[in-house]
This record gives sequence, C-alpha cells and structure tokens, in this order.
Amino acid sequence: MWGFLTDVASHVANFAANLCDPMTKHSPFGEPLNNEAKQIVEEVRQRIGQKMHPNFNTDFNVYRFVMAAMRNHKKQRDIVKHAVEALNNHLRYRKALGLDVEYIPTFDENPIFQKKLMPRGEILTKTDNQNRLLWYIEYASITVESIAHSLSSSEACKYQFLQFEHMLRKVMEQEERTGCLSSLRHIVNMDGYEINPFTMLFVSSGTLAYYSQLFHFENYPELVTPVDMVNIATWIHVPYRLAKTMMPAGFSEKFRLHDKHFLKTLTADIKPEDIPVSLGGTDADIKFENAEKVEPHRYWKVEKADLVEALEGFHINTGKSRQVVINVTQAQRELKWYFATDADVYFGVFYEGDSINNNFEEHPNLDNLEMVYPWLKITAKLVHEKDGIKLNRVGRYRIVFNNKHTWVARRYVQFYGQIQDGDNSYKRLFTDGTMVGAEPLL
Repeated sequence: MWGFLTDVASHVANFAANLCDPMTKHSPFGEPLNNEAKQIVEEVRQRIGQKMHPNFNTDFNVYRFVMAAMRNHKKQRDIVKHAVEALNNHLRYRKALGLDVEYIPTFDENPIFQKKLMPRGEILTKTDNQNRLLWYIEYASITVESIAHSLSSSEACKYQFLQFEHMLRKVMEQEERTGCLSSLRHIVNMDGYEINPFTMLFVSSGTLAYYSQLFHFENYPELVTPVDMVNIATWIHVPYRLAKTMMPAGFSEKFRLHDKHFLKTLTADIKPEDIPVSLGGTDADIKFENAEKVEPHRYWKVEKADLVEALEGFHINTGKSRQVVINVTQAQRELKWYFATDADVYFGVFYEGDSINNNFEEHPNLDNLEMVYPWLKITAKLVHEKDGIKLNRVGRYRIVFNNKHTWVARRYVQFYGQIQDGDNSYKRLFTDGTMVGAEPLL
C-alpha cells in the first residue's frame, strides 16, 4: 500500500514539475485525464465543503484548480489543499452571483459588449492541435477610461464574470464532445494599440493585476491559456514588466508577447486556414467588432443630488474594516445601498445565520460566512456604487467595507442604506445598524 501511494505521489510531483516548466513539451490539453489526474480530482472532491451544481460539476472543471495549484506546489497534499481552498472560494462566488443557472448570457446579451465598451471576437469551434478553442480579438479600439467612466466597479466585475462563465460553458461543450481537456487559445492583435496616462495608472495602481488575479488565476484558472499578444510595440514591455511583478506564478507562461514575427509561433499548432487574414492566415470569415470610445459628455453623472447630500461619511483606517450589521427578524425584505469612495476598498455582503444568540462577534472570519454579494475590490469615485439584494432569510447580515489591502492610506466612504419591508414601508439604514422610517431614495 505504501509503495502504491509513494508511486502515485511521485507521478503527481513529476507532472507538476512538467506543468510548471515552460520548456517542457508535455501538456495535458487535448488529452483525457489519466489515472493520476482522476485520483487527485477525486481527493479534491471529497474535501470540498460545499456541493457543486451539476452545471459546473465535471472532472475537467475540478482539474483546472488542480493544475493551478500544481504551478506553486509539488507535494500532493499541498496541491490538494490549495486546490480545495481555491475551488471552495470559487463556489462561494458562483452562489453569490447565481452562475449555476441553466442559461448564461451570450456575448450578444452581455452589457459590456452591448455598450461596445470592449472589442469583441467570437469564440470559434476551431481548435489548435491541443483541443483549445480559438478566440481572436483586435485590441486597438479599447479605451480603459471609457469603461472606468461608464460602469461602476461592481458592474464591470459582474459583467466579466458572465463573460468568463459563457467562455467556460463553451469549453465544457468542447470537452463533452471530445472527452479531452480544453481551454481557450486567445490571440490578441495589439497592432495600433496606444497607451495613455490613464492606462498606465490602470496598470500601476494594481487594478489590472486585480482583474487578472480575480478572473484568470482565482476563479477561472487554466481557462484562457495561453494568451498570445501579437504585433506588440516596444513600449508594451514597460507596463508588462510592471504588471508581472504583481502577478502569481505562471503569468509569463500564460500571457506571451510576440512582435510582428509571430506567425511561425502560431502555425506551430494552428492551421493557416484557421488564422484570420489580418494575421497572415487564410480565413477571411473571422470577423471583429471594435469598441467605441465614450465621449466625456456621456460619462456617468450623479442623478439624485438629494441622495448624495444624504450620504453618511466615515473613514476606514489602514489595515481595518467597517461593518454594518443588520439583524433580520422578518424575511421578504430588500436591502439597497449607494456609496462613493475616494479610492479602492473591498466590499461584500455576508450572511451569518441566526441573529438571536449569545455568540456575537464584532469582526468574524468572513471565510466562515456565506457570501451573498460578491467580495470585490471597488473604486466608487468616477462612478458611484448602487445595488442591492433580497433579504430572504431571518438572521444576521453583514455589509463589509475593508481596507486591509493597504497599509499606506485610509479610505473615505460615503454610504446610504435602505431597507424595504414586505408591506412596502421604507427605512434608512445607518452604519451603526440603526434604522429609521424614511422616504425611499433608492
């Protein structure tokens, strides 16, 4: 028995080493899971603290988190431990965002593409020679400031979760058809893309790193890989090196830079007839849709001056958090909020359970609570935050603002909370948890 376990551990360690080595020719893409992979997937399944919905519960989906853990760990127990932690965290986001529904909006139905804030290319049914679906896009038309002045941070995040979930469903369909591991092979044409001070701020502030970490590494690991950025200008190396310092292991392997001499690299595992004409291939049917720049007169503006005047302000010191606790004794309520910030804060809403007990903790471990609104890094400066949730269960809810990601500057938040009861009466919610009857402002 011990010999068998040692042999399995050795296989896992060898595979992890190969996976982490960018020079290795071995790749699990385009292959079914082998016995060692299936065994570690089963071990991860057994240790997950939550149920996985049938719309997500596949061996390949679990294995993507195993692959991500293998990039940083070689021992099987460490791989399993970190894969379980990451998958458990993702399952919390899935539940909070309602991602396990039968139907996920397509790119046509996603507001970030409907508003033409992001350039677009369709996910093809064609693949490279490792069963990875091809996804081409032209990036010259994107303007980061258009997105920043048009969408709240939470909207931008939620729309991207829908985008990534749609992409995952496409990959899952390919895996169902072939029985082999798949991903998206993303080819980004950077020809004509120009940098500006706003883009450099987007990179240097850590916002780009946060989005990459949230989607490419934490919640959808190994889904979009590799990302081949072609026709890059020399200046791109500066923000790339800056972003790389903030990224986890595997960043440079996942995001690969190519100058104008990229075609040989692509044709090593993609047929010329599956490459668009604009990139030197022969497929004239691959189409692209540009993003549209939002002019300043169309930027987001405050709609209700009386609401802004009523905001309750407070500071969050460095390394600290602020919680608004709501004890719900009657279900069928609705919570809405509106807030502005002077810089980025983490924000989310959590459900603790029974509010009638003697075990009240002022700042409980959020990992032990149910996430009912996703935990996101939000900057509500250019566009204020406005959202809400249903309070469908009796118990204690916690609205959490967090500044533990910085030890340099405190944050200033201006907040308005509103509770609607089942009888359509309204109360204003203050940050100390008290409520008073008020006319609805949200």
